[in-house]
Amino acid sequence: MSGLNKEIAKIRRWCAMQERCLVEVKVHALALGLSEKETQQAIDALIEEGFIDEERYAKIYAGSKFRNKNWGRARIIGELKARQIPGDVINKGLEEIDKNEYRNRVVDMVEHKIAVTDKSNTVLFKHRLAKPAIAKGYEADLVFEIIDDLMRRKQ
Repeated sequence: MSGLNKEIAKIRRWCAMQERCLVEVKVHALALGLSEKETQQAIDALIEEGFIDEERYAKIYAGSKFRNKNWGRARIIGELKARQIPGDVINKGLEEIDKNEYRNRVVDMVEHKIAVTDKSNTVLFKHRLAKPAIAKGYEADLVFEIIDDLMRRKQ
């Protein structure tokens, strides 16, 4: 087995452990000491063999970060863009997030915060309710819409 084939086999095993995107594989291959040309050959082979699939990566990434870390769309989009995933592929990945489950996640976050937050200053109260959800990457307009809706119901 030639040196390049050994390195491709290492990358193949590394890709088999968990889903990887193109940028991660390229960085890993270069760190293993492959030249740019060898790295591209390895990437081409891995794409052909199905070890690298950006759409599959985006779907798994978006779904798992939403379910496991409670990340919102904005945070997921930012992270996928940082990995140089194309916009249309990002949109396909975001389809893995159920719209009702997404909204319910924000409602749960806000309701929890309502129970533990000082209500004496209304403007500050709304800010304190919104801050954790927005920091997780949920859209500010959606968060404030939910806060207003919950506050109307509680009156």
